[in-house]
Amino acid sequence: MPSARRRWQTRETSLPRALLCGLGNGALLGGAVASALSGYEQQLLPMPFNLLLFAFLGFALVSAGDGILTLLWQLLRFGLRRLKAERPLRLLNAIPQAHLGRLLAALLFVYGRRLFPDSFFQHIGLSPGAHPLLGAMILGGALVAVARMPARRRQPRLALLGAALLLNGLAAGWLLQRGTDDYLARPAPAPDVSPLSLANPGQPGGYEVASLTYGSGTDRQRREFGADADLTTPTVDGTAVYAGSPGLGGAVATWFWGFDYARLPLNGRVWHPQGDGLFPLVLIVHGNHSMTHFSDPGYAYLGEHLASRGMIVVSVDENFLNGYMLADGKGAEMPLRAWLLLKHLQQWRTWSETPGNPFYAQVDLDRVALIGHSRGGEAVTHAAALNERLTVPVTGVAQAGEFDFGIRGVVGIAPSDGQYQPNGRLLRLQDVSYLMLVGGHDADTHTAMALPTYNRVSFADNPAAFAAVAYLYRANHGQFNTVWADSDYGLIDSTLLNRRAYLSGAQQRQAALVVITAFLEAALNGQDGYRDLFRAPHAAAAWLPDDVLVTAYKDASFQAVDTSRRGGQPAHVDLAGTDVAASGFSTWQREQILLRDGESPQGNIALRLAWAAGAAPVYSLTLPPERLALTDADALTFALASALDEPRPLAVAVELETAVGVRVRLPLAPFGALQPPLPARILKADWVEPLFGFDKIQLQTPYERVLQTYVLPLAAFQAADPAFQPEQITAIRFLFEGAQGGDLYLDEIGFTSAAPGQP
Repeated sequence: MPSARRRWQTRETSLPRALLCGLGNGALLGGAVASALSGYEQQLLPMPFNLLLFAFLGFALVSAGDGILTLLWQLLRFGLRRLKAERPLRLLNAIPQAHLGRLLAALLFVYGRRLFPDSFFQHIGLSPGAHPLLGAMILGGALVAVARMPARRRQPRLALLGAALLLNGLAAGWLLQRGTDDYLARPAPAPDVSPLSLANPGQPGGYEVASLTYGSGTDRQRREFGADADLTTPTVDGTAVYAGSPGLGGAVATWFWGFDYARLPLNGRVWHPQGDGLFPLVLIVHGNHSMTHFSDPGYAYLGEHLASRGMIVVSVDENFLNGYMLADGKGAEMPLRAWLLLKHLQQWRTWSETPGNPFYAQVDLDRVALIGHSRGGEAVTHAAALNERLTVPVTGVAQAGEFDFGIRGVVGIAPSDGQYQPNGRLLRLQDVSYLMLVGGHDADTHTAMALPTYNRVSFADNPAAFAAVAYLYRANHGQFNTVWADSDYGLIDSTLLNRRAYLSGAQQRQAALVVITAFLEAALNGQDGYRDLFRAPHAAAAWLPDDVLVTAYKDASFQAVDTSRRGGQPAHVDLAGTDVAASGFSTWQREQILLRDGESPQGNIALRLAWAAGAAPVYSLTLPPERLALTDADALTFALASALDEPRPLAVAVELETAVGVRVRLPLAPFGALQPPLPARILKADWVEPLFGFDKIQLQTPYERVLQTYVLPLAAFQAADPAFQPEQITAIRFLFEGAQGGDLYLDEIGFTSAAPGQP
């Protein structure tokens, strides 16, 4: 049997053998190169050694196919000789088994994750972003092998070698180009309204900002939490809180970090305002990312900004709970993520009560906010719930009153939902203000998957609480963090993503500063005027980048008339005694709105209304004789979203009628635009998903149906006709126009006690 070197160098005279040998050699080289690229993101060792290690692993895995198939061939030869099967034996000898083994191993390297979903291939499978390069090198190897055949003339040989180089160059060029943005929807014309009369929350405040770090003092990977930490904190034992089994990945993580779940550190980066005062406290926590690619520095822009506006801000380090190629908690670590935040708050309580440290009598623990990104965005909701009550009994948490901090606001940045379900049920956030900030081009969560979180928020015992959604059309998952940037699927796999449509990182983070700061000023500091950003986003356009921002809003003052919460028949409404009528519609039904995957529910049933071209449909609600106690300080509120798959001009008007027959009809346009369908193309091409194993990333429909909240002050109806008296309202009518027909969702019809501009 020829040596490995001979198998590499031999010039085959048979075209089929030459092709197969070339494919095998290309697979061997491509496996090493592609594996090295994948190892760039999994930095357990210094980078040069890490690249060499992963290149060797890729080479070894492909070579294993060589050895295994060679052994199989020897066994088959032995059997065929014993059977004296000469023809099958000649056929077997004609096949270069070593090169075939390399090729099969490379294909298994690529498709092992899909063929064996619960196997070891989930940990060693090649990143999809490296697949095109591996494929080009395999085919390039075949062209080189053919070019090296002895009978080839010089010119054809050079042409084949050039074709091999061109093939690899085209693959690399396609991976490096950023995609397309020619499909993006044009935003609806914004209404001509006066801007909000508040200071831009995206501008820095008046405080000088100082920073420091705190940690265990013994961290082997991060000097800022080890020897260079300004404040030293104790470790905590989280073994009883972890909901999974560490396994092999846990052993690797323990080796890398130098500690296990029994000695978890409390590490944080702090930005704080200089000066005397009792300042609110804001914790920011990252989500899941490679544990060796530290995520917590990525929120410095947000920490510095909020600190300049008078808040103490901590970016919490939980990188040691993140995944790695050998392990991913898949949500089992979620209780730990949440519990650790509360242990940080306990440490801050100690500092605030202990003389002699920088934060003595400086921290207002009755004004606390939690901000989380991705899995961190789900973790902060669990932390807020665990702060008030035991949602499950969590082992290691003594009792519901162990924490009891004044958490007033929770922010989820592109959050996950449902990865951890206490007692097998989805968490319902209660009596705390909540903001969900999400991008329409998120390639990590793929959908606005935490919309159900927003829809489950309730305010039974906190009249000051509110909840909002901010859907930023061209935002991705990672650019809210400067470390993650625009690589939602990791550095290599993100070459398959359509990134040309994204906002720039600076634009996306500026939008985050505006939206998050406005929310916190309202939730922590009582500046309720900033709620108008979510009730009338068009009035804040000057603060935001040039993009579509869809907002939803609700608060404890909402008096429901028709929210579809009861589901069932179209005539079923919330306000008892209300009569419903609909005319001119081809579709009039209540249905669950689905996320973009076409399968997952948003957790919200809405009224689906569709009509044909030329129709003039009307949806009417006649209220019961027992009138609502309304004044001109109140507002009519409802939510709309297009259900179309293409832009189509639609006009909406709202008519209110009183008991004495006064009717006032106002167009919707001055109070907010009805946005067209907002398509998102996550991958560069549709064929990427099935070929390279992206699971439903392109999804069933490119449209996320996010309901926009509209708030129409009753004072505006009174200004149109002074005879209009809000306390006498007896009917609400929605009138729709669309020469080409229309299709939309209508929901959350009711009244709210504070109109925009009226805190």
